[in-house]
Amino acid sequence: MKNRPYPLYSLPQATDLRSIVKRRADEAPGAIAFSFMTRKEKILRKSCKEFLDDVNAFGTYLWHKGYKNSHIGIIGRNSYEYLVAFVAICCGGNVSVPIDKNLSADRIAQLLRQADCSAVFVSRKCTPLLSEAEDLPHFHTYELVDYITEGRQLIEDGYTDYLDYEIDIKKAAAIFFTSGTTGDSKGVMLSHENIAFDINAACKNVTLSGGTLAVLPFHHTFGLITAIFMVFNYGYPTHINYSLKYLQEDLKSIKPQLMFVVPLFVETFYKSIITTARKTGKDKLLKHMSKITDTMLNIGIDARGPLYKSVLNAFGGNLNCIVCGGAALDPRFVKALRTFGIDVLNGYGITECSPVVSVNRNQYWKDGSVGLILDGIEVRTTIDDEILVKGANVMLGYYKDESATKLVFNDGWYSTGDLGYVDDDRFLYITGRKKNLIILNNGENVSPEEIESQLLLNENIAEAVVYESRGSLAVQIFPVEEYIGNTEYFEEMIKEYNKTQPQYKHIRKVTLRDEEFEKNSTKKILRFKINEPSRS
Repeated sequence: MKNRPYPLYSLPQATDLRSIVKRRADEAPGAIAFSFMTRKEKILRKSCKEFLDDVNAFGTYLWHKGYKNSHIGIIGRNSYEYLVAFVAICCGGNVSVPIDKNLSADRIAQLLRQADCSAVFVSRKCTPLLSEAEDLPHFHTYELVDYITEGRQLIEDGYTDYLDYEIDIKKAAAIFFTSGTTGDSKGVMLSHENIAFDINAACKNVTLSGGTLAVLPFHHTFGLITAIFMVFNYGYPTHINYSLKYLQEDLKSIKPQLMFVVPLFVETFYKSIITTARKTGKDKLLKHMSKITDTMLNIGIDARGPLYKSVLNAFGGNLNCIVCGGAALDPRFVKALRTFGIDVLNGYGITECSPVVSVNRNQYWKDGSVGLILDGIEVRTTIDDEILVKGANVMLGYYKDESATKLVFNDGWYSTGDLGYVDDDRFLYITGRKKNLIILNNGENVSPEEIESQLLLNENIAEAVVYESRGSLAVQIFPVEEYIGNTEYFEEMIKEYNKTQPQYKHIRKVTLRDEEFEKNSTKKILRFKINEPSRS
């Protein structure tokens, strides 16, 4: 099995979202672009040409209704209509503002006002939620059929202003709100140039050989720009999963070759394999086979597919690659899934960078890293190890927040707030988050993520968060089900851990949780909502 440098992949270079959509429609008009389940539980498919026509029709409708240079929100579950709305808004000089549907009505209203939205398109299920909020812009349900029909008629009648609009690639095309894991969300302004550059560069690192299943939320850049438009740019179909309760069903019916996920999915996939093996009494056999296939793989013989067919069938049978980002991923899960025939390509991205900065390649990776830095992007670190990024993928700035924008830019370099280093081969490694850095009363700096990654090597810990308590380190642990409430076990485990650490890294307080930590929609733990526990 190869694991060494090789030439970057090559695709036509896009300049904006419209150029991507139009090129695919011109090259393969009948090729399937998207599929999705209808209310009647039938799969409906849309071709590249149909997608282009729907985008143009809806964009024409918007222009005819007077939406020009407007900010327009989009709220709802993942859907084909969501994609049509996003692209149509962006490609007509308007600004798309995707917002998390899981937020409260008041919070949604606040973000819509913060982004100066003059209209918002909302899925039918989210309409009652918005009805509770006050001072909202005019909102429509994004059952777009009627709007698209009206737009098509306008085009037939000779109204081509939207079609003739020349995109300014330097102008803001979308505002994505940061996930706010450490505080308030900021509106990140991305241009067509930012988005297209990042899609072009990411496609050079990673190649596809089949369709994908989209499970990440579209209001997030990784779930939309990378997981949708990178795949579309490659010319492969994407099935839109609109609810995780249908994930297993979609995996088996769609049989994806590749998926874009956050670490929680990778961990869940691995645990489901191990749990199934235990239940069927095949765990010892699986462990024995793993040693054999790993040895064979090291000498260039790949026998994983046939030997682990029953394992892979649980994911549709064709899944052989996962691109993972959004949070730290334990390398042991990468190695474990590779054993079973699924290569996990860990990457690093941030909303402000459109989002991908680096990703491991199909045949060139380093476990523990977040991949090879994308072509055309510069990365360096400061004296205190903060990661800085420069490139055409870096945002225009934070919307209406000049002071916050100035804080993160220095001579064209964007300060990510993440800590890490770059090796001699341009592979990037993340060691922590600057804002999460704990400064103890003795002056020592501690990265909680570094300690958490070590603790999570214990398979009886589902989640762990390290924090400062009265000048020393403490940890809250959410155990796996069988170990919930087993305080003695974890206190003994921490004692053993402390024996291997310098004094300032000793954990002085252990608290067990009986429920998981609160997370945002991309499954990142909301650290700022972690309170000092009342018991230990």
